[in-house]
Amino acid sequence: MKFSTALSLIPGLLMLVGGSVAAAQDQPAASAADSVKTPAPAEAAPVQLEYDDYKVKGYTLSVFGGNFSGATYLDLPMVGDRTVVEQTFTDELGPADVLGYDGHPLPQARQFFAGTTLRVYDAAQKEIKSGPAYGGRIGIYISDSFHLDLQGTYASGKAVTTMVKVDQFDASKNVRVQVDEDDGFAVYKGGLGLMYDAYPATIFGVVPRLGFGLGGIINRYSILPDKTSLYLEGSLGLAYGLGDRLKVIAQADVTNFAFDVDELGHSNMVNYATLSLGVSWFIDVLPDDVRAAHRARSGH
Repeated sequence: MKFSTALSLIPGLLMLVGGSVAAAQDQPAASAADSVKTPAPAEAAPVQLEYDDYKVKGYTLSVFGGNFSGATYLDLPMVGDRTVVEQTFTDELGPADVLGYDGHPLPQARQFFAGTTLRVYDAAQKEIKSGPAYGGRIGIYISDSFHLDLQGTYASGKAVTTMVKVDQFDASKNVRVQVDEDDGFAVYKGGLGLMYDAYPATIFGVVPRLGFGLGGIINRYSILPDKTSLYLEGSLGLAYGLGDRLKVIAQADVTNFAFDVDELGHSNMVNYATLSLGVSWFIDVLPDDVRAAHRARSGH
């Protein structure tokens, strides 16, 4: 009886052993590599930028003052002996009239000797007298030598009209006199210039500077409408360094533009010259190590 009971338990034990073996076969075999922990990836080393990698090498802030030359923008000849000038009386500008700075024709240009067609005043000339000039520049250095300058200048002077006072009988006694003026005349100029600091031509620490620019100019009267135009400009300067950041700069700028002249009905080309002396402060944007390495290579 007991023997038969033991025999009946054998199939159950065989099934239990077989299930354990099958479960063990389903588990993946552990490899030697799995027993070693995989290290975390190392962080990439930071990229070291060099001088040429920076598009802007630095900025400069400059202020200056000096003298503005002025210019002559109307210079009429004497009327010929056979030229007939018709006298006008309206408030509109006639073909032989000269516009005053109050916006009306000058009465002197309409005066005639009694019983003649000869004017008492002739050969009108209009000019801008010289005066002080002030301005500033913001420089953007794109290399050691080249920089773009955003610049603005203000100059004040006096607009003056002169005419020849005619001697009816003796031309040798003709004399030029002032007949009108506007002491509130001013010039506003702003634009962009490309400058080159010529380090190879440095003499005793003085660096020549060459450049050209373009922009807009406003010639402003007290009463008359503004005369505006685009300009081209050439510049020549000398810079002397006082340390790493401060420079003293002497510069001459010649500005060429078209000045609209009412008496002619068209424009005359006019040149303004500005002589200035100023200071410039350099703002470095490069890291100290990059700037030091570049100076060691370039020498400046």
